[in-house]
Amino acid sequence: MPIIGIDHVMLATGDLDTARDAFQACLDRPARPGSRHPGWGTANAVVRFADTYLELITVFDRDVARSRPAGRRLADVIDAGGGWAAPVLAATDLDGTCRALRGRGIEVAAPVDGESVRPDGRRRRWRIGVHGDEFRTGRLPSMIEYLDPWPEDDPAPAELNRNGIRGLAGVELAVPDLPARTAEYAALLDTAPLIGDFSAAWTLPDGRRLRLVTPGRCGDPVDVHLGRLGPGLFQVDLAVEAPERLRGVLPADDDLVLDPAATAGARLRLVDAARVGGPRRPPAQTRPTVHASGGIRP
Repeated sequence: MPIIGIDHVMLATGDLDTARDAFQACLDRPARPGSRHPGWGTANAVVRFADTYLELITVFDRDVARSRPAGRRLADVIDAGGGWAAPVLAATDLDGTCRALRGRGIEVAAPVDGESVRPDGRRRRWRIGVHGDEFRTGRLPSMIEYLDPWPEDDPAPAELNRNGIRGLAGVELAVPDLPARTAEYAALLDTAPLIGDFSAAWTLPDGRRLRLVTPGRCGDPVDVHLGRLGPGLFQVDLAVEAPERLRGVLPADDDLVLDPAATAGARLRLVDAARVGGPRRPPAQTRPTVHASGGIRP
């Protein structure tokens, strides 16, 4: 199975500094000052966890960003008020994964190069695939392969687990046509899902969940999301020890969520880390690791 888990999630915002300050206060942990992406017209800030991260991303050059389907996706989400743009999944071979998807009848854009440039001039190179209209429309995740390691000055392991936050536990994708998208994601993930009344879910090899959800009724949160942002990432689950102790926690039915006012309007549900099982992605390997973007709901 080429896709091995969830690497990170992307939240599009029109005000990067405000979103960064909000997440730093809400999660009580630092967000790394952002990088710019030459040739893409975007910039980011990163909240790191032990083996995943949250990317806050904005558009600083609209003409450049809108020249690419991925940039148009981010600009459209920002124009709609901001919110989740996509999750990013981890795979083992970008070129091979794209070839395999095309062999299963899923047309995807070919990989292209990119890089992140920090304010001090340091650079981190990557390649991205599945970044065409399949990503612009929120229909499929994109994939990214990192060519360089994290910079040496990133936080120590104790800092990455601060406040008992273990990292991403899963993602939810809102879809209007569950049967069609379930078939496509089954081909994408090369495995059958667990089917619910309004959902289809997969447990990935890293133990995290990816779930497609469709509205249960007119006006429910999934329906509202589809009306505002269209198909795509709807909710992110965060694994936390004693989640009720975090700032800005609100009850929502049988769940705990963070106050959207503290998370740039994004839905972020807290999951007890003790209930999140399964293997995790192994430490860095000798070859680059590849990644993809997608979504879930319990």
